[in-house]
Amino acid sequence: MALNITEAVILKFFNWSESSRTVVLFSKDQGRLALVDKGGRRINSKRGRLIQFAKLEITYYSSQKESNGYISDINVLETFSLDKEGSLGRLAYGSAACELLYTLLTEQQAQPDLYNYFISFLKIIENSDKHTLPVAFLTFFIHLLSNLGYHPSLTNCVVCSKKMEISKNKSDSVTFSPERGGIVCNACQKDGEYYIQLLPDEYSSLVELQRLPLSKVLGLTIGYQKATGLLEVLIKFASFQTGFKLDLKSIEFLRKLEK
Repeated sequence: MALNITEAVILKFFNWSESSRTVVLFSKDQGRLALVDKGGRRINSKRGRLIQFAKLEITYYSSQKESNGYISDINVLETFSLDKEGSLGRLAYGSAACELLYTLLTEQQAQPDLYNYFISFLKIIENSDKHTLPVAFLTFFIHLLSNLGYHPSLTNCVVCSKKMEISKNKSDSVTFSPERGGIVCNACQKDGEYYIQLLPDEYSSLVELQRLPLSKVLGLTIGYQKATGLLEVLIKFASFQTGFKLDLKSIEFLRKLEK
């Protein structure tokens, strides 16, 4: 069996015995990577322990005969403390990002730029004011989709390429098609198709999020109702475009607590 070393962040655990489990990682040089953590659930395990929301150096054995390798050793490189004010929100949005990556990443396909972007997101939710968290997550979500090739068309009609203008009338709406992949002008709309109507303020916020670098979100806030609406738009867009049903349990848990 070959011995490998990779830098990674944990996305998900699957316990399958009292002492062992499978851990799914986002590896910098392997993409989504599933490894067997044999004996890792034991308290007296002699090697390093797996820590969520941390940058880890994983030493593991791989074999061409088996689909999953085996973890040999763990070294913690950096931890992201999410226990500051608003800790439940930090944990929820961090966990939701892990849910997205677990669902959307291709197995064992290197995504070093996206990995670094994810690390930047973890640092943002560790250090930002709790009111910035929704903006940070929405920004991460829309850029994650673009990075994976699912770039929503927001400035031009996805059908005829007509440039869309933001109406000064607050009651006017912009038509968004999750199935077609973006904004659809009035002339290109068809009866029977599913559309989401965005108010000018919601539309302009979505455009801004798409243009906004993650490094610029510190200090920015967005209303709860608008953030919830924009998240639903992105979830429906991603579900149509990827074919995966996105059920962000971490966000649902946070909403129940807020209610």
